[in-house]
Amino acid sequence: MTTTTRVKKPSSLVVEDIPVDEIRIRVRLRNLNEQKVKEIATSIQQVGLLNPITIDGENFLIAGNHRLHAHKLLGYKTIPCIRKETSKVYGELMEVMENISRAELNHIQVAEHLVKREDLLKELGLRMKNGYNQYTGEGLVTTAQLGEEIGMSNRLYRLKRQPAKITDEVKELLRDTKWAENLMDMVKLSQQHPQVQKAIALLLITEKCLTFKRAVVEANTAKYNTTREYKVDFDLKGRWGIPSSVMKFKKADVELQKICNLIAKDSECELIKRKSLQFGTQQVPLYGMAADLAEFLVTYYTKENDLILDQFQGRGTIGMAALFNNRRFIGYDVQEKNILRTREVIEEYLPFAKGKYELHHSDGIALEELKDKSNYLQAIITDPPYVLNAEKYSEDPRDISLLNHQGFMEKIRENFDQCYRLIQKSNFEKKEFYPVIFKVGSGRRGDKGIIDMNADFQQIGKEAGFVVWDIFFNHLATPWAQVNWERNYLNSYVMKNHETNLVFCKF
Repeated sequence: MTTTTRVKKPSSLVVEDIPVDEIRIRVRLRNLNEQKVKEIATSIQQVGLLNPITIDGENFLIAGNHRLHAHKLLGYKTIPCIRKETSKVYGELMEVMENISRAELNHIQVAEHLVKREDLLKELGLRMKNGYNQYTGEGLVTTAQLGEEIGMSNRLYRLKRQPAKITDEVKELLRDTKWAENLMDMVKLSQQHPQVQKAIALLLITEKCLTFKRAVVEANTAKYNTTREYKVDFDLKGRWGIPSSVMKFKKADVELQKICNLIAKDSECELIKRKSLQFGTQQVPLYGMAADLAEFLVTYYTKENDLILDQFQGRGTIGMAALFNNRRFIGYDVQEKNILRTREVIEEYLPFAKGKYELHHSDGIALEELKDKSNYLQAIITDPPYVLNAEKYSEDPRDISLLNHQGFMEKIRENFDQCYRLIQKSNFEKKEFYPVIFKVGSGRRGDKGIIDMNADFQQIGKEAGFVVWDIFFNHLATPWAQVNWERNYLNSYVMKNHETNLVFCKF
């Protein structure tokens, strides 16, 4: 078969027939797509080669790798070529530029091409080497210009090249996977420690984690030894100080918080709906309590091996704090995903807690599994879904966040009665205190004005037979509480700058 029957020659260019075995290929950053090779081969058979490949003076391929392999697949001995007399470096640069324009490149491949392009420009003396000020050299290509030349803003260009910082081993693990197709995930991956990068990649390709976010959280969580020794400091004044009326807690980057985040930030768990007259319906994650607040409540008010109940466990932060500090725990939640995920995390990351906890996908108001118990618990610590019409935690009819104010308070009253039955009796003279702690948050707008949730909970607790033993507030670091009063009003609630922690005892 002659060249003229297979290719339409551009009038201004000289096209040569070169043996396919003489075409030299450099180390390529772009993977060969076997399916695309087959498609091109079929097209060549039907209509011929419309665009010759491009080579340099030494027969190194500049552009047309898939076309070349299509000819090899068809068994053709020669291929039409356009020869560009240029240096090896310029040839490599032209090849890189040709590949960058390809839509099928994933973000790892794009980043590698961008970095390779910069290296070639440095070799040609067109871009300042690392460590020098690129803006002081006349005629040198800046980062902004690098992006502009290929149609990217300076910011987008910097993001696109960031995945090049991923380790070579991890690049190969993810190169041909769907994960490499998400730019921001690859940027996030590049910012991790090399060992964490590998851990994330293995979690994804083995499908142990089905989302990138979950893999990041798990990979950053330390593994804990089954022989972990407990050493609890009971010098509470030394550890926490004397509680003031307002205490500040935040989600600190501590061991316990990392474990809690495996549940609190699990993207596979159900999201809640926030309904707003102003902003419409939004999907937002339901985060757990700050780990340092949970640990304070557990270690300040309870002792080792105490049995603690959280009847509205949510993301399980109280339970994690209890088990982490050598307490026993019973948790309830109407969302099965919360229960299942909490159990998974405990089994994997807190193996020393085996036999020290119960988790129930059940009604935390009725506490049916504890109906035959009385004076059974040493502590109850919980954060009920008190938000009232602002957020919906689930579709379960037992979910008290779905109720109006009157229905909600009736359920809280019922729960206080159950708490009074289950908690052990405190003795002031013996300095034996068994707390029932409710974390109570925002007020809500009722028919006759703002509803004070703090006062309501205190009143119901007293009616159930409890004594208010302690009250302190934890500061909320939220901008909505301070600046967006219109939004708060339209959502029928008022976010305060503090949440109230009410500590009850039965004497």
